[in-house]
Amino acid sequence: MTEYSSYPHGFGATPPPSGPPGPGYTPHPGQLGRNPRTGLLASGIALAVVLAIAALVLAIVALVRGPVEAPTSDAPQAQEQRVFVADADKPLCEAIAPLMREESDRTNSFLDKGSADSPERLAAIPDYKAATAEWAERIQNVLNEHAEPPRYLTRTLQQYIDGMLLYSENLYKERGPDAFDKTTYDSAIVALGGPLGACYKVGVRW
Repeated sequence: MTEYSSYPHGFGATPPPSGPPGPGYTPHPGQLGRNPRTGLLASGIALAVVLAIAALVLAIVALVRGPVEAPTSDAPQAQEQRVFVADADKPLCEAIAPLMREESDRTNSFLDKGSADSPERLAAIPDYKAATAEWAERIQNVLNEHAEPPRYLTRTLQQYIDGMLLYSENLYKERGPDAFDKTTYDSAIVALGGPLGACYKVGVRW
């Protein structure tokens, strides 16, 4: 055969075996790469397993800890209003009895000085206002000490204190009587019926 043959290189060589490679077989470099689809599928399965394990761990932790309690509110709660509470009413009635009698005597003395526009009554206004304001401070302190629980006696007594203070504060010697003075006074006297009745129930009078 001459140096230059008309057959292509490798013509007539033994073809590669069609079965599985035997020992010592070295695959072609192009056969070493993995299928991309196979890699993505394996990654997806691994991620799903990790997420499932994480969810299981969280469920176990939540089961061990138990339900989470809602935060408690620090907002002040309104106290329950009562009507008659004998055990609380009697000490308050005994404490206010002399103060109630004092205010009643002072007011009656003021009103007995004459009509609302009489010189004697107008002249008595400054002393009456000052004495009533000082009395209101003292009896308010007593009420504050016996204010629990809130009840009929404390509510009506507060109305009476405020009513008498409002009546006296609206009196002016220089201005003379006001059209609302009588209405303000009458409202305070109506409120006085609350302490009178509640204290009568527990055997306290003045």
